[in-house]
Amino acid sequence: MIARKTVHPTLVRAYREAIYIVNEGDDAIALKVGEVSHALAALMHVHKVQTAAIITAYNPFSEIQPLEENERQQKALVAALQPKSTACFDAIGSDPEGKWEPEPSTLALGISLVEAERLADQFGQNAFIWINTADAFVSLRLRFEIGIPNSEEVNEWIQTLPEPLQENAQARTIKEQALLMSVASQEQLHWLNPNAWDLNQVWPLSCPDGSAMGIGTEMDRMFKLIAAGIQKVY
Repeated sequence: MIARKTVHPTLVRAYREAIYIVNEGDDAIALKVGEVSHALAALMHVHKVQTAAIITAYNPFSEIQPLEENERQQKALVAALQPKSTACFDAIGSDPEGKWEPEPSTLALGISLVEAERLADQFGQNAFIWINTADAFVSLRLRFEIGIPNSEEVNEWIQTLPEPLQENAQARTIKEQALLMSVASQEQLHWLNPNAWDLNQVWPLSCPDGSAMGIGTEMDRMFKLIAAGIQKVY
């Protein structure tokens, strides 16, 4: 039986925590997954488009490649994006902690989701950034399911949590643990600490695709949040 390709939860977390900088002439637009961007919304309005994607050809499947090969593939990606887009802008995906080198990318305005997915697959990418709302809500679209971490990885993650929350994390199913490991620290603490929930301030307010969250438990919200952008956990 051929094993299905998956993306490790910590790698998904890195994608979510990255900062994506779009160069628009002398200006720069900073984007983060799970946030809206008024600057990008204005740019999309000027170009009369309702969709946008940020895609890179660097380091397929997050495996480091020689610079010359990355540059060659990025040029090929830009050439493939231009006829599918209203306009393209240079962009950079960067790690705010500086653990990995910035990756040149391209913002493609007006591209369809089908074309963005096809090109991400063609250039071997685990994920890309997708925007399809008027307020430019930034979402992450994975091309593979979230993988299941091994017990050692789970235990290492649990040790990074505040001690009062470690028992709660330990009691979660392995799929729930994988989901929790794939989101930022603030979100992990939120879902692991139900005593701190303020029902007058529902969080999060929307899915990665920009749609409103339904009523339900906080863990149910998390499953909807993850599923909206990256398919199922496998």
